[in-house]
Amino acid sequence: MKILHVADSHIGYSAYHKLAPSGLNQREVDTYNSFKQFIEYALKSKPDLIIHAGDLFDSVRPTNRAISFVMQQLLRLSEANIPFIVISGNHETPKLRETGSVFRIFEHLENVYPIYKGKLEQIEIDNAVIHAIPHCFSNEELKKNIEMAKPIENRINILVLHVGIIGIKEFSYTRGDFNEQVIPSGYLSPQFDYIALGHFHKPTKVTENAYYAGSTEHFSFKEAGERKGFYEIELGSSPQIKFIELNVRGMMDLGEIDCFNLSSEQITYEIVRKFEEIEEGKIVRIFLRRISRAKYKALDWNRIKKAGSKALHFEIAHEFHEIEHELMGKSRIGSLTEEWKEFISKHPLGKNRKELEELAIKYLTEVLQ
Repeated sequence: MKILHVADSHIGYSAYHKLAPSGLNQREVDTYNSFKQFIEYALKSKPDLIIHAGDLFDSVRPTNRAISFVMQQLLRLSEANIPFIVISGNHETPKLRETGSVFRIFEHLENVYPIYKGKLEQIEIDNAVIHAIPHCFSNEELKKNIEMAKPIENRINILVLHVGIIGIKEFSYTRGDFNEQVIPSGYLSPQFDYIALGHFHKPTKVTENAYYAGSTEHFSFKEAGERKGFYEIELGSSPQIKFIELNVRGMMDLGEIDCFNLSSEQITYEIVRKFEEIEEGKIVRIFLRRISRAKYKALDWNRIKKAGSKALHFEIAHEFHEIEHELMGKSRIGSLTEEWKEFISKHPLGKNRKELEELAIKYLTEVLQ
C-alpha cells in the first residue's frame, strides 16, 4: 500500500507585504504553489491514500480565496479517486466547541475525509484502518482518544495525530505555539504500522514507526535551511519510507556579526558582504551581536537596503550592548530598574507609591530575563 504523508501546509499564510504579479501577498502565493506541487506529484504517482496530519489552513477563519484554492485541489484528487484524509490541527481548530469548523465544507466531496470533531474517528480504505485523531479541546481529551485507538488484527493500522512530542530534542526548542497540545513519546505505540504526525515543521523520525512530515513551506527563521516536502511510504512486510522534497522559496540565516570592536562603517560593510551571497527572491536574516545604539543608528541604511533589495525580505535582528558612561562628568546611564527608581522619585504618587514601585520593578525584571 502506497501512502503520501503531508502536513502543515498553512494555506492562507501571508507575511512581509511583498506582492506577487497577481497582486496577492507573495508568501500567500508561495503556500499555494508548494501545496499545488504536492497535488501534482500525487496525481502522477497515484497513491492508495493521502494523509494530511493537520494545519491544512493557517487560521480558524481562512479567507474565501484560501478555501477556494484548497477546494479546487481536493476536487482534483477526488476526481482521480485518490482518498484524502485530513485532520484539523491547532491553527484551524476553534477554542470553543460552539464555533463551527471550516472543514464542514469538505464533507460532501467524494474520497475526502475531513476529521475535525475533537475525537477519534476510524476510516477504512481497502485493507487499511486509519485511526485519525484531530486537535482536541484539551490535552486530557487527546490522551483519552489516543488510548482508545487500538490496532485491528490482520489490517494495516495507521495513527494520525497533530501534536508535539515530549522526549525529542528538536521539539524542545519550539514549544509555545498557538493552542498546541503535547504528549510524551510513550503514547506512540509500536503496534501501529505507521504513525503520521503533524505540528513540528521539520521532517523528523521520532520512533521506528512515527514520523513528522514537516511543513510544505518555511514559516519561521527557526526553519531556515530546512528541506520542505512530504513522505512517500510503501507499507508491507518491510516498510519503505522516502522523503520527497518540494521546490520552495529559500530561507537563509546568514549568521551573526559581532559588532563590539567594529565601527558602524565596518558593520555596514560586513552586512553588505553577506548580502552578496544570496540569490534573488530569498528570505534572509542577519543577527548583529553586541551593537551599541549609537552604532546601530549610524549604519548606512540606504546602502544596506540597496544591497538587500534582491531578497524577497531581509531582517537585521540585533542585540544592544550598552556601555555605562558618564554624563557631564558625574552621572551615568544605569539599568532600567535604576532609571525607573530615579524617574519615579521625582513624581508624587500618593499612598500607592510603594505598591506601584514594586509592581513596575516586577515587570521590568521579567522583561530583562
